Amino acid sequence: MASPSASTSRALDPAWAHAEAGGRSKNALTCLHCGKKIGGGGITRFKYHLAGITGQVQACKKVPHDVRRHMKQLVLETRGGRRDSCFEEDSSDAVFSNGGSGIQLRPSRKRRTGYVSPQAAAGFERTTNVSTQAAADFGRTGYVSPQAAAGFGRTTNVSTQAAAGFEPSSGSLLVPQDLVQHSMNGLEVPNDLLHDARVAIARWWYDANIPFSAAKSPFYQPMLDAIASAGVGFKGPLYHDLRGPLLKHLNDDVREYLCDLKKEWSACGCSVIADRQKNHGESSIINFLVYCRRGTMFLKSVDTSAEKANLLEIFDQVVREVGPENIVQFITDPRYKATVKVLEERYKTFVWSPCAARCIDLMLENLANPRYFPMIDEALNKARKITRFIYNHAWVLSLMRKEFTGGRDLCRPAISRFATHFLSLQCILKFEKELRQMVTSNKWVKSTYAKGGVGKEVAAIILDAHFWAQCKHAVKVTEPLSRVLRLVDSNKKPSMGYLYEAMEKAKETIRARMMNKVSLYGPYIRVIDARMEKQLHSPLHAAGCFFNPGIFFSPSFKMQSYAHRGLIKTITCLVPDDEIQDKIFLQLEEYKKSTGDFGLPIAIRQREKVDPVAWWDNFGNGTLELQDLAMRVLGQCCSATGCERNWDIFKYIHSRKINSLEGSRLNDVVFVQYNQKLQERYNSQKVSAID
Repeated sequence: MASPSASTSRALDPAWAHAEAGGRSKNALTCLHCGKKIGGGGITRFKYHLAGITGQVQACKKVPHDVRRHMKQLVLETRGGRRDSCFEEDSSDAVFSNGGSGIQLRPSRKRRTGYVSPQAAAGFERTTNVSTQAAADFGRTGYVSPQAAAGFGRTTNVSTQAAAGFEPSSGSLLVPQDLVQHSMNGLEVPNDLLHDARVAIARWWYDANIPFSAAKSPFYQPMLDAIASAGVGFKGPLYHDLRGPLLKHLNDDVREYLCDLKKEWSACGCSVIADRQKNHGESSIINFLVYCRRGTMFLKSVDTSAEKANLLEIFDQVVREVGPENIVQFITDPRYKATVKVLEERYKTFVWSPCAARCIDLMLENLANPRYFPMIDEALNKARKITRFIYNHAWVLSLMRKEFTGGRDLCRPAISRFATHFLSLQCILKFEKELRQMVTSNKWVKSTYAKGGVGKEVAAIILDAHFWAQCKHAVKVTEPLSRVLRLVDSNKKPSMGYLYEAMEKAKETIRARMMNKVSLYGPYIRVIDARMEKQLHSPLHAAGCFFNPGIFFSPSFKMQSYAHRGLIKTITCLVPDDEIQDKIFLQLEEYKKSTGDFGLPIAIRQREKVDPVAWWDNFGNGTLELQDLAMRVLGQCCSATGCERNWDIFKYIHSRKINSLEGSRLNDVVFVQYNQKLQERYNSQKVSAID
């Protein structure tokens, strides 16, 4: 019968969960993973079996990777905290120990006998690539010649000096303490090995022409950790492995993750986004993505450059793949509007919508038209001249950053070309005082740049009061539209319930900034209204405004009737069943009159405090059909900017000169790369929310 102390030890030691006691010997154990019987040595020897540390026992080939790593850690902790009876501690040295998976480090210990069996020496030969003769000599005498030690240094990336300190007691290397500086998982690593490892990575990095930003990838350090865990002798994946089985494996992993994402489609609907681009070979590719509240998923890419490409068939296949009952809207540029309209009539479950970000960018482009708005165009041209000069001259850029702007820049990249221009104009206006100080400072006056023709011209622009007046006027008109652009491009929340009201507020702000004079604001408002009517208007946007309680019930909102007309159009387009349509119209009265759950004090207080989707989820349970429609509408995006970000991946792949890949494999590469980024972003958001 087991003693109480033995029972306690078994309960505390996690290795017992993987073993079954029994057999002739009281210390005999059977591995629950591979079935091997360990005849002696107890639980400690069994840990070596699970950890894959050969020498004392055969390694388990069926143990899961996480269990193997755990057992290795337990063995290392045991080694670090125990003083062997047959060893003396020597704290001045560190030791490379010959483990089953390669060279490992442990505290230096000096052996009393100085003898190693020929069998152990032969094992040392296999794992460290020391010649047969050297291993045999080592087995007989416990001594390795300087030549063999030098060979050991070459084969294991350990210096000759370190190899000369090889300890004949246990197949270990004595390394002077001053070489040991780094520690990982309790194991000390010499500086020269760390340096050699970094140099080897850098050499491959530069040879493969990998961008430096790749070192910021969240998968970079886990890759290095996995390589280190594999041990000495690990062979990296070959060319055909990366193109074939590994790509398929990651593709399958991503698809498994996306299965959870697809469940959101049926719960709250989704938006299909289609964007056309031309690659370097002028072939036309359409990227298809699917947006839902949890994020954007890259679906696939289709090459439509062939003469017989049938757009209707291509789009119809996407509809069937996603499920027509799940789709709320198709966001495309106008060239595909007719195709989507045919499918809209066929399925009667979704509508076509324009890309709001693209429409707003066109508004900004119209406002920069020199024919109609020469003042804004002139301000932009002068601002571009300033930024080009500063960013094309390193000394001037350094002077600006260090002495005047505190490291901040004048250029602010945005999701579209004209948005970038106007955001940069806002930055220049923000640093008016600092730029004036720069071109009047002693350093600038004494520099060669101040004496050049372009430098003089730029300084004259910066010191010109008329230029700054032009900038202020341009920002007054365009800044409200830039705010709407940031709204529709945001990944934090769906923008469908906010777009319509945001555009109305932008126009009101422009009117107020132009002192409510029609002669001043009229030309700008007419440009915005023309684009809204021609391209941006969608019944879905009006319905989103109607279903957002924080906007619809606001005393300042004056367009309830317009929003209601958009809602009626949305119901007829998205709900094909007449009976459900009738129920929705009956339930609308409860919402508009704030009766039932909608009239609860808490529901009224929460109108502007919580996300509209969450509000309907909490207070719409008494009107299920209306609740379902409201959540499907409010859960959608308004722009295709996610598709444009995905196209950046395509451009990168083509620029890396691997566009000889056939379409299916190229599609798999983009599928894995884009959706891995999506998964990592979603996981990061969850961690941030917990923190």
